[in-house]
Amino acid sequence: MYQLMIIDDEPVVREGIKQLIPWSEYNFTVCAEGVDGKDGLKKILEHSPDLVLVDIKMPGMTGIELIREARKHNFEGKFIILTGYSDFEFAKSAISLGVRAYLLKPIDENELRDNVKEVLAELEAKRNLDDYYTSSEIKARQVVLRRLLRPSEDKESLRREIKLYGMDFKYSRFCVAIISLKNKDVEQEPNIDMEQVENIQKRSAKIDPIFVDNTLVLICKGCSYLEVREHLLHYNQRIRQEKKEGYFITVGQDVTRWEDINFSYECAKLLLDNSFLYKDMDVVCIDDLKTGYSDGESKFAEHLCELIEIGDREGIYERLQNLKEMYRSKVVKETDIKVQVIHNIVLLHGMLEKKYPDKLADYKDFDAVTEAVKKSDSLDSLIENVNRYAVEMTEKIGITTTENIVKRVLAYMERNYVQDIKLEDIAKLFSYNSAYLGKVFKKVTGDSFNNVLNSIRIKNAKKLLLESDLKVYQISDMVGYSNTDYFYTKFKKHVGLSPKEFVDKHKLNM
Repeated sequence: MYQLMIIDDEPVVREGIKQLIPWSEYNFTVCAEGVDGKDGLKKILEHSPDLVLVDIKMPGMTGIELIREARKHNFEGKFIILTGYSDFEFAKSAISLGVRAYLLKPIDENELRDNVKEVLAELEAKRNLDDYYTSSEIKARQVVLRRLLRPSEDKESLRREIKLYGMDFKYSRFCVAIISLKNKDVEQEPNIDMEQVENIQKRSAKIDPIFVDNTLVLICKGCSYLEVREHLLHYNQRIRQEKKEGYFITVGQDVTRWEDINFSYECAKLLLDNSFLYKDMDVVCIDDLKTGYSDGESKFAEHLCELIEIGDREGIYERLQNLKEMYRSKVVKETDIKVQVIHNIVLLHGMLEKKYPDKLADYKDFDAVTEAVKKSDSLDSLIENVNRYAVEMTEKIGITTTENIVKRVLAYMERNYVQDIKLEDIAKLFSYNSAYLGKVFKKVTGDSFNNVLNSIRIKNAKKLLLESDLKVYQISDMVGYSNTDYFYTKFKKHVGLSPKEFVDKHKLNM
């Protein structure tokens, strides 16, 4: 049980507070009562309670004076001030004294419960850490840092502990580096040149070092992974000169919130798992994997973001299927695939959060998404997990502007121009009135549905004419024209030349 003290010069108020909520349910017991400020201060120093509810106006010594004197005696318990409306501004002046909250009289039961719950959570967090590491606050902070690396940790609990220990995470950019040590006992802290680590810190940003198994993990704050790579490269080169043997270092991708530090760590770990591919390199980061990307793959996050914005679920599915086939055709290693996909998901989510902060403010499941990707036992299940996340994002964003309606239609037309598609069919497919959709389409594009469809077909026909040896009638059928004569007519209308004249002109200009 935690100790609670109530200090108020009115007996009826003290009794009312004791009866207002069931204190035992919140793991509190009333250890003492103070009848005024001086009596309250004496009992605070005697009992050292965990939480004190104190009235602001009392004879002899005000609540503010009591708190100030208690702090002078190194009392570290939490205070909640009870105040009347007229004294509220005065009460707020006690913020420098570490007052937990200010409650207006008469006290609202729900408000009191909420504040007591928060105090209890903070006390529990501190007790748990103190029980685990009783020797020093430094070791307790190490526990917090280790928790930051785990994907399943409760972020609210971490937030309280970060505040409790005064840890600085007020940065807009984070990344994690892993320095892998060789021939070291897991139970033994590696003999890292910490002076060099401090030099890195001075040159770039604050670094929180932490030992995890047989590695040194650096949580880097305030700089990009490229900057960290550069600093660690110099660090490793110096170590090689001095000790004739350097370390294998991996750097995870940037994240913009401390809550996502574990994503950068997971990326660095996946790179570390592939160390046999990069043993000739001093420092490895995500860019070293990206060198093997195709053009389509390198723009994966950007393309998927566009599809999510217009709500094109079919396009999302098709894009992911193409990615799956690309990986299969290239015979990419499992670890590389997962690193690349996690990297792109983080980039994608960052794009969406930047564009739609309000819509994604309450999204709490991103940890589970990357964890699911990492644990996928097949390429199919990995793609399915990404697709599930992308569809969920379309629902969260839910953009229904006329511009995005038309974007969805255009995306559908680009994929299905070979088919005999009509405006009425698309309107029915997307649950819109055909007349309304036609009007909106022309307003946004400046042209009719049929003209735009023909433009798309002719564009693809021109590409086939120049890049293949197919006959005109074959190309006509491949771009959605069953009648070759009709294709000739539409082609000449759009291009100003017949298909043969178009090819001949292109050859002359080569």
